[in-house]
Amino acid sequence: MKESKSTLSRKRILEGAQDLILARGFSAMTVDAICQSADITKGGFFHHFANKEALGEAVLAKFWNDAEERQLSAAYRNETDPVKYLEGYLSNAIEAYKDPVLQKGCMLAIFTMELAESNEALFKSASQYFDNWRTEFMAMLERAFATANSSIDVQSWGDLYISTLEGSLLLAKAKNDPKAITRALTLYKSLLMSSLVD
Repeated sequence: MKESKSTLSRKRILEGAQDLILARGFSAMTVDAICQSADITKGGFFHHFANKEALGEAVLAKFWNDAEERQLSAAYRNETDPVKYLEGYLSNAIEAYKDPVLQKGCMLAIFTMELAESNEALFKSASQYFDNWRTEFMAMLERAFATANSSIDVQSWGDLYISTLEGSLLLAKAKNDPKAITRALTLYKSLLMSSLVD
């Protein structure tokens, strides 16, 4: 089914905003810049979003939904063994972060770090998505550790994964070395899986 002109305009605004935020941050993103990027008038922008904050909420939701959709189609989702499921999840992440689009950064991290002091509503939204991600990953770890009869610390391994991914995204950008992401995730996976089978 063909998308309506209004739907396509909204999609262009969201994609343009996401690109601008990943390149410059939320604070530097202006309505004028979005309109130029999306090739839309200000009236067109305000038809879809009441203000920049409403657009920020929509960008966060799109970022989260896109990530969820990528996971739904991944092969590991059919795995019934919790250890193999976890291994598949990590392998999927390593493959996913070979994509130049994902290498640009994490929207959750940008919103959390940049807006902690300046925009409480968007900071809380980003923090909630972070909490959801962390909770999902911790549950995955708990199931795998229980299956492997491992007593290692779930919280530490969960926090280490998020720190490894977010830190490697930052390092990749700072050093212009996108492979830093897959190197870091591969090392994390290797260390975690070896601790589960020992």
